[in-house]
Amino acid sequence: MTALSSVGGALLVVVALRDVFDTLFHPHGRGVVSQVVIRLTWRVMRTVVRGNHVALSLAGPMAFVGVIIVWGALVAVGFSLLLWPHFPEGFAMGSGAAVEDGGHFGDALYLSLVNLTSLGYGDVVATGDVLRFLGPLETLIGVGLLTASISWILFLYRVLGDYRSLSHEISLLADTERTSGFGLASIDPPVAAGVLADLTSRVVTMRDDFVHSPIAYYFRPREPRHALPVLLPSLLTVVEECSRDGNPPALRFQAVMLRQAIEDLLSTIGSQFVGIHSGDPDEALTAYRRDHLWATSTS
Repeated sequence: MTALSSVGGALLVVVALRDVFDTLFHPHGRGVVSQVVIRLTWRVMRTVVRGNHVALSLAGPMAFVGVIIVWGALVAVGFSLLLWPHFPEGFAMGSGAAVEDGGHFGDALYLSLVNLTSLGYGDVVATGDVLRFLGPLETLIGVGLLTASISWILFLYRVLGDYRSLSHEISLLADTERTSGFGLASIDPPVAAGVLADLTSRVVTMRDDFVHSPIAYYFRPREPRHALPVLLPSLLTVVEECSRDGNPPALRFQAVMLRQAIEDLLSTIGSQFVGIHSGDPDEALTAYRRDHLWATSTS
């Protein structure tokens, strides 16, 4: 029983630490546990909200918090299993502390949570040589989890800022063309090419952000003017106008580059998030809109 509990506890701790590493430090940012939590949260929210866009916008934040909680729970339960077989003979009890005969799992879980959160009540103290090192080790891991969570928030804040900036620029471009009565292709070619070059850079950055921080995909904006699934068709229309024969070569070249960047973005979204592996950008865009519940709510 002692060996089984110890092996199981160590395995849970290793799984948690490996998932933190894969999610935050691996180039593709895909921890197995975190992805399960994120996708399950997204699917449940899509089913529950039934088209309520405001409610669905909470899916991303809820998934983020859920991943942090699961990581902490894996570490806490893992160390609980490591401590449990040694209760109560491996510990000294302070005044007022009471441990059930034979050691109840709740006692081990309590001590594990105290260690993880670095509260250090001191009412239960390890006396065994090996056990005395488990407390500081778990506290160190707990501090690491807190630091990793804060770092993840800061990185995700930058990614979402890039998303909102790109969406806003596309929205402004579409609104300007609609209100001014003339398109980007009709203005000074160097200026138009510069606008397309800036958009190309932003689209490439967004594609890389989705690869390195997949959770960003599940942060759904509340308004259509901030949503890439809604805005990308209008951007593709601009690209089509600028790439027509008769336009200056520099403008057409930049339009082709932007189209390729958009197709790369949609290919990434299709293969990694919505299960479209055909490489067809139109199919991926349709699935993207449907997955974010924009397909039936707005055009």
